[in-house]
Amino acid sequence: MDATRDHEDEPATLILLAEKVMQQAIKPGNVAYCPTMDLIALATADEQVHIYRLNGQKVLSLSNKKPGFTIDQIRWKPNGQMLAIAFSNSSVSLINAQTGKVVHEISHQEKADIKICCLGWGLNSTDAKGTKFRSDNLDIKANFDDAIPTTFGTNPVDLPNDLAFLDIGGLLSRLSALPPGNREDDVFSSRASLDAIFHSPQDSSGNSTDVLLIGYADGTIHISVYDFFDIGSFSMRQVSRNPQISKPVLHSNHPLCSMHGLLVSALSEPLEQLSFVPLDLRLIPETGRYLSLLASKSTQLQNVLKYVKEVQSQIYSEFHASQDLPRKLMRNIEETLQEKTHSNFVNAAYHLVTTGNCCPEMKEWLVDELGERGHKRWDKATTHGYEIIRRLVHEHLLPALQHFGVLVSRLRGLSMFQESITNLGLVTTHLDQLLDSVNCLQLLAHHVLICTSAELRQFLAFSSWLKQEIETQGSNLSPSAAEDSPEHNQMLDYSLVLQYIQGAMLQSRLIDLLATQIVTSEQQPWTVGEQDVCIYELYKQELKFHALGGMPGKIFLSLAALIARLGDQCSVVFSSISETQKRKVRFGEPTLIESGKILCADMRMVAEARTLDTPNILEEYTSYISIVHNEFPNEARFHRIVSKLVNGLSSTKTVESARVLLPRGTIKDIKFVDDEAMMIAFSAEAMSSCLLYIPYRKVPQSPHGLIYSASVSNATALGVAMTTTSDLDLSTPERIKDYLKHTFIEGSSTTPLSFEVNGRKDRRAACVVAQDRLHYRIFDLGTPRFKDGFTQ
Repeated sequence: MDATRDHEDEPATLILLAEKVMQQAIKPGNVAYCPTMDLIALATADEQVHIYRLNGQKVLSLSNKKPGFTIDQIRWKPNGQMLAIAFSNSSVSLINAQTGKVVHEISHQEKADIKICCLGWGLNSTDAKGTKFRSDNLDIKANFDDAIPTTFGTNPVDLPNDLAFLDIGGLLSRLSALPPGNREDDVFSSRASLDAIFHSPQDSSGNSTDVLLIGYADGTIHISVYDFFDIGSFSMRQVSRNPQISKPVLHSNHPLCSMHGLLVSALSEPLEQLSFVPLDLRLIPETGRYLSLLASKSTQLQNVLKYVKEVQSQIYSEFHASQDLPRKLMRNIEETLQEKTHSNFVNAAYHLVTTGNCCPEMKEWLVDELGERGHKRWDKATTHGYEIIRRLVHEHLLPALQHFGVLVSRLRGLSMFQESITNLGLVTTHLDQLLDSVNCLQLLAHHVLICTSAELRQFLAFSSWLKQEIETQGSNLSPSAAEDSPEHNQMLDYSLVLQYIQGAMLQSRLIDLLATQIVTSEQQPWTVGEQDVCIYELYKQELKFHALGGMPGKIFLSLAALIARLGDQCSVVFSSISETQKRKVRFGEPTLIESGKILCADMRMVAEARTLDTPNILEEYTSYISIVHNEFPNEARFHRIVSKLVNGLSSTKTVESARVLLPRGTIKDIKFVDDEAMMIAFSAEAMSSCLLYIPYRKVPQSPHGLIYSASVSNATALGVAMTTTSDLDLSTPERIKDYLKHTFIEGSSTTPLSFEVNGRKDRRAACVVAQDRLHYRIFDLGTPRFKDGFTQ
């Protein structure tokens, strides 16, 4: 299979790079080739996702954490750093490709029973003028995917813009990994996971942003930018000419074009209508480079907020765990003292410290119940709890709040000093309230440190005294004799012991500071009308009063309550941004192209206006759509739709069609390889199954490419063959042999069922899944056979 073809009459073959046999069947349509690395992601019948290198080595295995739900689609991020997995409960998990951790979950409860039918992840330039200027110097026949590193390079030096995009956040110390928790989706417990979330390499110039598009079966489109900053959801009912539900099937885009293309299916009895719908993301050209900055900082805010919430959760858990054992140990003696002496443990311990006289009940408890072993457990639990709380606050919470403050300050600067404030959706007062909450949290964090350190010193003195009393009472020495013994600690600070007995042992001051009870909206003391007010000065006075031992007032908020307030304020900021950007999204006029049930299809957007008479103009973009119908399984139909953009608004200029006729058989799959050629997996009745390599671009006077003609009708009726004068007739073996790329040996383990391609330069390859769904093979596509102007 890996031999190259030396003679024209020998079978066409591709170089076999690798093949693998799976233990579980591969789910059809759930194979994705990483766009930047030689990695294959696939979902299997046992609802797991596996990532393999080309040599078959497993990189990651991701188990389905959603029992009862199946995996519907998978898609790589354009830079290959994340993988999106769509489940049957309408949720999408974004997986870090290096660690396998879930970094974000997109879920809408109202769509829990609605299937995700389209998952697209594209890259867009936010500096279209600079990118177009650089692209003018490219070879007009070059594949644009190969030129992305060049066209998205750094702009010429521009001091005002460079200062605006100067990111001082990178100068801050990196956030530390949290202690491992009990949750499987804990993404903050490893250095690699933290670096992927907070310090992943991004386009620092702000010249590009990624767009994640999720299409639901009810006709809703959800759009996110920069990994997972939500823009909002949009209904396609507003553009559909069909009263029935229109659902997106395929998505395509071009990095230089703010318009995204959608292939939409609408059921219209007895036919299924297929339309091309342009989606104009005017927020990209209008917001420009600030879109990347706005989305990235908002995304980082969300990540830091999650980190802060996780720190707060661990602080509370550690404090609660450190208090459990002492309560259990004191509960027994408390009941005994109440029953026999009508006293309590605090009074008995205070009496023992001040007078040295130990009642029989206390002595029995100290010697027989608590003992040396119980004291060690008490000492370890409490000391460890205080130390962990102090470390979490000092090494995790305070640095995270510092990062949060820098991010909010950056957004505040944009809201105050950028001329495009109306396009960003930032409100300065909202950001001031965020900074106020951050300042309150920092103040509270330092207060927690002070209280923790003070109580730890008191407990250490109490623990030393308790150990001494256990030894004294166990030796039956009198108080005066015990003081003269060499084991007696002469350096013990009894004032600290008494402070602990009267204070932290009875009720720690950390209880008020770390309480998880959240202030409800009716109880919020900082709300005046519908506006929040800054509470920093009032809160400072409350903490001073608390430090003196006073009871919390109305304005006093615990750590959990302040973080909840911070989260609510972040939601207001994010909603304001989203609503502003949401108004810049528009569905264009749909173009009805065909009617019929799809067997397989693909779509690609190309900036081919540069190949015509105007090589320096990129305002026109061409969408190529290939469709194979169930009714005509040996025909591949192509539609060429040219769209023109004016001020971010698209309009359809021309619609043309072409057709490829193959021998009797079935087209198993069809995919665009790059900006010039596409591949067809074909299973014929009178010949071996094969891969065909066909140029699809409209190139004048090409002996091998398709020739398009204007569409007579917007739709082709089912049951009537599409008649055009631009057929590429490959219905005989003599005609098809010039387009053969590879011929398969017949058999369920070799015959192709589907395939995925990676069209990047120097790594063009195809992953072919066999009919038995247990075998897949990687073939090197090499250099196209056609030398008349197509990509090599």
